[in-house]
Amino acid sequence: MHKVYIKQAWQMLKQNKFISIIAIMGTALAIGIIMTIIVTDEVKNISIAPEINRNRTMYLKSQYLFSESSTGGRLRGGNINYELAKEYLFTLRTPEYISFVNENNPYSTSMLVNRQGTKKTIDAAVRTTDDSYWKIMSFSFVEGRPFDKEEYESGVQVAVVSESMAEKIFSGENPIGKIIEITFIPFRIIGIVRDVSPIFTEAAGDIWVPVTSSSDFQRKGGIIMLQAYNKKDFPAIISEIREVERKHDIVNESSKIYLQGPFSRNNYVMDISSKNIDEETDIIRSERQKTIILFCLLLSVPAVNLASFSVSRIKKRMMEIGVRKAFGAKRHVILFQILYENMLTSLIGGVIGLLLSYLIIFSLRHWLLGIPADGTIPISALFSWPVIISVFLFSIVLNILSAGIPAYKASKLEIVNSITQNDN
Repeated sequence: MHKVYIKQAWQMLKQNKFISIIAIMGTALAIGIIMTIIVTDEVKNISIAPEINRNRTMYLKSQYLFSESSTGGRLRGGNINYELAKEYLFTLRTPEYISFVNENNPYSTSMLVNRQGTKKTIDAAVRTTDDSYWKIMSFSFVEGRPFDKEEYESGVQVAVVSESMAEKIFSGENPIGKIIEITFIPFRIIGIVRDVSPIFTEAAGDIWVPVTSSSDFQRKGGIIMLQAYNKKDFPAIISEIREVERKHDIVNESSKIYLQGPFSRNNYVMDISSKNIDEETDIIRSERQKTIILFCLLLSVPAVNLASFSVSRIKKRMMEIGVRKAFGAKRHVILFQILYENMLTSLIGGVIGLLLSYLIIFSLRHWLLGIPADGTIPISALFSWPVIISVFLFSIVLNILSAGIPAYKASKLEIVNSITQNDN
C-alpha cells in the first residue's frame, strides 16, 4: 500500500511540474538556511578525530581575579594561568584527564621557527600543552610519538610537528631526531602528525611542545580541558570547580577568583564573555530561545506558501476523493495519501536544502567557521546521523504544517460535497 502511495505521489508531482518545482525550491531554501545553522553548529561540536571526546569534555576558558587593597579593588581577567592550574586544577578528582593548552589564536600561538643552523624563519602556530593532551585527543601519527609524562614533567625540549610544517622546514628529509629552534630555543622532533583542519580549535596547530619546556610558555595563559568518564559527571565537575574558587579565596584572603566555566562543548563554542555564572546561564538560555524562534519563523514562511499549494491541489481532486469515498475508502487512507504526496515534495526539497547548506558553508567557511579561504572541512564532519535525522524531522514538520489541516478537512467532507466540489 505504501509503495502505491509513493507512486501516486510521484505521478502527481509530474502532472503539476511548475507548482511542484516552486514548492520544492521553497522548501529547499527554508531547509537550506536552517540546515546551514545546524550543520555549522554540528561541525563545531561533533566528536570526531582528532577531537574525539568533545561530547564528554568540559572547558575552562578564562579567570577573573579581584584584588582588594587599601586604595580600592582591581579586576584582572584573561586566560587560565598555568601556575594556578598546576596548584588548584590538576588535582581535581572527578575528571578522567585534565589538560592545559594555549588558546588557538595568532597572539598566543604564532612563533618564529627555523631549522637549527639556518637563518630562514617560518611563522608557525605552536601549541604548548602537557602529556594528558594526547590522551584527550586522537592524532594520526605518520611517524614517531607524542611526548610522555616524564618528558613533560622534566621539561624536556621535544616537539611534535605537522606534516606540512615538516615539509616546509626539512623539504623531503626525515625530520625525526632533527633540531628546530622555536624563538631561539632548540627542540628535538620526536613525532609527525597529519595536518589538522582549523575547525578543530583545540587540536589545530603546526607544532606541539611541552608547556614546561620554557618559562616563557608557562607565563602565557591557556584553557583547561576536563575530560569526564561520562557526561553524567558534569555536575560533579562544576561543583569541584566552585570548590576550587572557595579554596583559593580562603588561602588568598586579599583576592577572590572566578573561573569562567566549566562549559560543555555546546556552551563553550558560544564564546560567552561574562564574569558571573548567573549571567552565563541567562546568556545560554537566551541564545537557545533565539535559535528556536528563528527556526519557527524560517519554517512558517514556506509552510504558509506550501499550504496554499496543498489547498489548490486538493480542490482539483475533490471529485476523485468523493468517488473514492463512495467506493468505501476510509478517511485515514485519504488523509495519509495526501500527506504522502506532500511529504515527497518536502523530502526532495529537504535533500536539495541540505546540499545547498553544504554549498553555503563551504563558500562562507571563513565567516561561519573561521577557516582560511584555502582551508578544508573534513567530509566526516559534514555527514553525520544527527544532520540527516534533522533534515528528515524538519521535512516531516514542514509537511504537517503545510498539508495537515487541508488534508484533514478534505478527508472529513461528505461524499456529496466532495463530488460536487462544495467544500464550504
